Amino acid sequence: MNMCAYKALLFLGVLLAGFSSPVKSQGLVFSSYDQVQEKRTSLVLNNNEPLCLDGNFGLSFDFTFFPDRSVYYGYLVRFINNHNQNIDLIYNHRDRKFSVIVGDVYAQLDFQLDSTDLFHHWNTCALNYDQQMLGLSINGKDCGSKKIVLKDQCFRIFFGASQLHNFKTSDVPPMQVKGIALYKDKKMEGFWPLNEVAGENAMDSIRHRVATVSNPVWATPLHQQWQLLQTLTVKGNGSYAFDPLEEEVYMAGADSIHHFLLRDRSLRAEALSRPVYLSPGFQSVYNPVDRTLYSVHIDQKELAAWQRGSHSWDMPFDSVDITQFWQTNKFIRNSENALYVLGGYGQLKYKNLVQRFSFGTRKWEAVQVQQNDYKPRYLSALGTTPGGDTAYLLGGYGSDNGEQMLNPRYYYDLLQFDVKNNSIKKLYSLPEPAEPFVFASSMVIDSSDHSYYALTFPNDRFRSRLQLIKGSLSNPEFQLAGDTIPYAFLDNRSAADLYYCARSHQLLAITQIVDRDKGTEIRIYTLAFPPGQLSLSAGGNTAGANIPWWVWLLGAIIIIVPVIYYLYRRPAKQPPVVAVVAPPVPAQVEDVPEKAPTKEPETPLKEEVMPDRASLLLFGEFQVLDKDKNALTHLFSPLLKEMLLLIVIHTAWSGKGISSEKLYEILWHDKSERDARNNRSVNMVKLKAILEKLGSGIILREEGRWKMTYDPSLLWVDLAEFSTLVKNGTPGMQRVLALLKIVKEGTFLFRTDYSWLEDIKSDISSKALDVLLMEMNGLPPTTSPEIFIEIANAIFIFDPIHEEALRTKCKYLIQQGRPSIAKSVYEKFSKDYRHMYGETFHINFQEIIA
Repeated sequence: MNMCAYKALLFLGVLLAGFSSPVKSQGLVFSSYDQVQEKRTSLVLNNNEPLCLDGNFGLSFDFTFFPDRSVYYGYLVRFINNHNQNIDLIYNHRDRKFSVIVGDVYAQLDFQLDSTDLFHHWNTCALNYDQQMLGLSINGKDCGSKKIVLKDQCFRIFFGASQLHNFKTSDVPPMQVKGIALYKDKKMEGFWPLNEVAGENAMDSIRHRVATVSNPVWATPLHQQWQLLQTLTVKGNGSYAFDPLEEEVYMAGADSIHHFLLRDRSLRAEALSRPVYLSPGFQSVYNPVDRTLYSVHIDQKELAAWQRGSHSWDMPFDSVDITQFWQTNKFIRNSENALYVLGGYGQLKYKNLVQRFSFGTRKWEAVQVQQNDYKPRYLSALGTTPGGDTAYLLGGYGSDNGEQMLNPRYYYDLLQFDVKNNSIKKLYSLPEPAEPFVFASSMVIDSSDHSYYALTFPNDRFRSRLQLIKGSLSNPEFQLAGDTIPYAFLDNRSAADLYYCARSHQLLAITQIVDRDKGTEIRIYTLAFPPGQLSLSAGGNTAGANIPWWVWLLGAIIIIVPVIYYLYRRPAKQPPVVAVVAPPVPAQVEDVPEKAPTKEPETPLKEEVMPDRASLLLFGEFQVLDKDKNALTHLFSPLLKEMLLLIVIHTAWSGKGISSEKLYEILWHDKSERDARNNRSVNMVKLKAILEKLGSGIILREEGRWKMTYDPSLLWVDLAEFSTLVKNGTPGMQRVLALLKIVKEGTFLFRTDYSWLEDIKSDISSKALDVLLMEMNGLPPTTSPEIFIEIANAIFIFDPIHEEALRTKCKYLIQQGRPSIAKSVYEKFSKDYRHMYGETFHINFQEIIA
């Protein structure tokens, strides 16, 4: 086979390797000059041992740089042989050039990339050595070759920083690397996808060799886990705004304006020449047209501009106690240089008013729009197309007539506001969820795939959490994405927004909570874009994800084989140079270093067929379902929910019920006994009306204590079943399967927190752990390994750092021939252990699986 054919095979190898990973959310992020020297990232192939590459060899890898960094100089990759000869690929930001250095001499092999490719695309770089000729290519383009005489071909290969004696360096460019492919004698010798999510080792999927990483930042978690960048408390009733062009957050307080710049995470403050009183409900907005920060006072129909030169607002503020426009939605339409304000809440009324302020004329007016579908509401999400010509409004909480006292409810509709034609129309309604939620004020519209990103949260609790979703602008479906953000929700004292940072490819979430007139805590979070999808809430996969991997593989082979044949038949005319082209990756196909599939499958436990009965579910999140599995959870106000839980838990767990005095003490401690009794009677009627929809369930008073009775053939209460199993159940497989069916939903009353509930939660968790551990140790050795794995998973739900569960899960994963998954489980456990105890887990992986 001639060299051109070899180059084509190399191209095919890298092309097919690319199918194993997503385009953007995989790889290793290298900490650069944003960190001190000892915190910068280094990756060394083959566990820092020399790789002997006799004959011809090649190496290719994909890389991209991060924008808006102050320094870009540094080493991408270094080859250092046993005779201390070095081949380096280095970037010089002064010349904006990538150059190969051999020893201390420029090899006259270099290339340049424009800013679009360098910062926004993956670039495939390849180095090839054959018959003393060193070749370089970038994105399939030949950059030339140079004669190099090597004394030996056993190399230590470094990416980023190096600690090797005489070759130490901490000069690391701000880059992300993935898909390192090594070739020897025209065959792929190793491939490091860099698709890890934790730990300091990266695996070679061909020969299972380890690459060691110092100070790793794995890309996948950056797309799944929100990073808290800044927490700041400003004086008084503060507010915030975002400049998308500079990616700068403004935080306004009574005595200063704070600026947080995402590109370097710097924070600075400007003191006001004279402190001002910011009234409760005051809001901020940044106008990209005149590049000015404004304070917004809707009740007074006024906006004040921030004057940088004088460090003051351009008009005085009037003190107002309570606004009528809490939690409004705002956007700016660039073409008319105007601010639009929609909806809000105040004085026991929800609003559907559309207001406009012209920055040019400083005129404030109500906009008459066709809005039959826009019901009064707040806690909605609003996002716009570029320029603000079309706005989308999603969900919220309000009432059809605007009165808070007349049947308020949740909205899940998506509305389209055509600003030019002053019309609002309904596009669709999302299916009503089992657990109600509302939205952060801003959402992001992605016109490229006609989708949106929004933050949802339950508004019936103080310790709430923001959950990112991706939805379609065309169809009533959405997907959960990323993990959650803790959110202290106190209605009009709290606020949250979601923005997109186009320069740095990040989503930005900002939360605030106001301690009235005293101070405002503002938190800033980021998530790499596009976010990783954790689970499907409604709707299907993204486009292309349903196409089988073999279709892409077959297509690649059909394209490349004729090319190889042609190159093979054509005589070689010039020195060989590796040609590697960055492949498009239309779908993710996991790399398979052990046995397929690499993703751990669900345990094939045979579920008991549930009869047509209603359900009251307390494990995981609180849910109430009728016999047709329709959600009734939304019918419970926070008070009714807590009242029901008090009665059900004290019936199903302790068996004693709860006294009226205890109910009064917990629910109506601030009321007289007479008022408490009246409240109990009124709410008991409401509670009984909801229970009637379940077909079974009666609350009655026996011997001075309130209890709930029901027909188990009509209503399934998971806590009652759990209580029977752990207290009176017979050990064995039947109890194991029944327990797993209950606890796999999650911890007891996840995301429900009351002070009276803490000890009960602890007791239930302890019982679950004791019984699961006893069953795990008591099952016969012939039991299916997947049963042991499921029990270990259930133990981890209640105790994420349970050592015996770790040993069991790793042991049976190894037994199933899945050592790489076992290693990932161990590394996640070690990370959680370090996070909880602040120290390294003391048992290594080999001891765990011994």
